Amino acid sequence: MNKPKLSKSGFPTIPMNEVMPYEDWLKGRRARRLNGMRVAPEIIRRKEGPDDERLRKLYNGERGLPFTKTEDL
Repeated sequence: MNKPKLSKSGFPTIPMNEVMPYEDWLKGRRARRLNGMRVAPEIIRRKEGPDDERLRKLYNGERGLPFTKTEDL
């Protein structure tokens, strides 16, 4: 596979018409999350909502998958 193209910031860019390896996506994930936290809080999951019953059945009593801390990415 070809070496991923890097953005100006040095992180892999997501190709439009190619498959991006998970490892390359994960490398840029931390940077994307840190940039996102400039405009919104880190965790934006609602405490409750109309689909709670369905979600809690799917995710062992939670409303979604466990949240991975930015430091752990």
